[in-house]
Amino acid sequence: MKFLGLRLDEHDSNVTYTDGKKVKYFKSERYHQVKHHGYNNLHQWQECLKLWNVKLEDIDAIAIVIDPEWHVNESFTTNANFLYEQIILKSSPFDNISCPIFRVDHHYAHALSLWPLVDNINTHIVMDGWGDHEKSFSFIQSDKLLDSKTVREMESIGRIFAEVGFRFGMKGHAQDFAGKLMGLKSYGKIKEELFDNFKNYTLLDSSKIYSSFENDVDWLCTIHSKFEKLFPKFFKKYIFHDEVFGYSGGIAQNTVINSEIKKQFKNIHIPPHCPDEGLSLGCVEFLRKYYNQEIFDKTNFPFWQSDESPKSHPSDSTIKKVSEYLADGKIIAWYQGNGEVGPRALGNRSILMNPSIKNGKQILNEKVKHREHYRPFGASILKEEVSNYFNWDGESPYMLYVADILTDDLPSITHIDNTCRMQTVSESQIHFRRLIESFKDLTGIPILLNTSLNIGGKPIAGNIEDAINLYKHEDVDVLVVGDEILSK
Repeated sequence: MKFLGLRLDEHDSNVTYTDGKKVKYFKSERYHQVKHHGYNNLHQWQECLKLWNVKLEDIDAIAIVIDPEWHVNESFTTNANFLYEQIILKSSPFDNISCPIFRVDHHYAHALSLWPLVDNINTHIVMDGWGDHEKSFSFIQSDKLLDSKTVREMESIGRIFAEVGFRFGMKGHAQDFAGKLMGLKSYGKIKEELFDNFKNYTLLDSSKIYSSFENDVDWLCTIHSKFEKLFPKFFKKYIFHDEVFGYSGGIAQNTVINSEIKKQFKNIHIPPHCPDEGLSLGCVEFLRKYYNQEIFDKTNFPFWQSDESPKSHPSDSTIKKVSEYLADGKIIAWYQGNGEVGPRALGNRSILMNPSIKNGKQILNEKVKHREHYRPFGASILKEEVSNYFNWDGESPYMLYVADILTDDLPSITHIDNTCRMQTVSESQIHFRRLIESFKDLTGIPILLNTSLNIGGKPIAGNIEDAINLYKHEDVDVLVVGDEILSK
């Protein structure tokens, strides 16, 4: 059966198509090069079908995440406990579609989106800024909603941090403020008296914690540190210590809080597409389960963006040459294969640098990324080497955790609190891994600084022209597209 999953609406629109086996994924921000791009009307999204040569009339079923409160002219249930329902949409092109259309609950789609990571995961915690019916939290088990909270019962820290960002005078999209604050908070110190005032608070008191607002970094450090303690305590109400479960939603992008949760729940699974860009993946999984179809092909996940892929792969000579550039301190724009699903650069759409360069962070923030000076950079490391350089045991393939660095020799990736957001690179990432191995042969360092192939406020490059424009206009020394090297 041919399925179509849709996340439209205000921001981070994405579409997933499957013919019953293969999966195609499209995020509109990469295509239009507009950060957090969203389709404002229900008829604008069909450009991806042309890319895939798919006809709407050939689809067997559609599932859509569509916020009921924003579409009052359509007919939706008002029951917040319904995880899905079959609907009729009045808007074009849906008014002429004969196949079944299902509305899938926002949080349920988040939970279902974990299918590319692990089979048969039944327990899910979902936390985001605002799901259907104003929900900020859902606990879903065996496809049943067992508990939920609205923003009135438990205000989302995503919404809190968006407001804090505004009050701190941050620029850019509010969706990005929480991530910026996560980097900034390490420049402050905990106000012990204020921290003690929160000692009896739980996550249900999030709005009270925010009401203590002070416009200084020490206050930010204090409340963020409190949330780091509150999240694992909250999870204990729902999750056993050794239980296998999924955690998704926009809040799951907070790598600092994730790391605190991971210390107590080793079997947590967080997808790289945990914010809204994973919703269409959850939609097609709903349809697969509803119609009792076989599991989809997961090959090459998460590199599923329907963007422009180079016609070649980097040869051994190209890998060697690029590793020499990196050893010499050059900044490399690296464009390979298809782009990653999710907001993190994982080795196909990356800007790379030698992590041992003393002022590398300052150079990249000022001259390439054009973003706030305090924002740190992530690192990619050979999987088997991670415990030699980080206080970390196991894998971190999607750069969703932070850990203390065990050496003083990697200043470009060392945040002010001595941590780094790291990605472990396995044998499945053939070309990226070869590059890191070659760099290690030259320098003894099995790590590269890895940040996304974009500048501040812009999406990751979605086609080769985007990468070339960045290379031409920013202080990037080398661009590598497939097996082709452009050098200034």
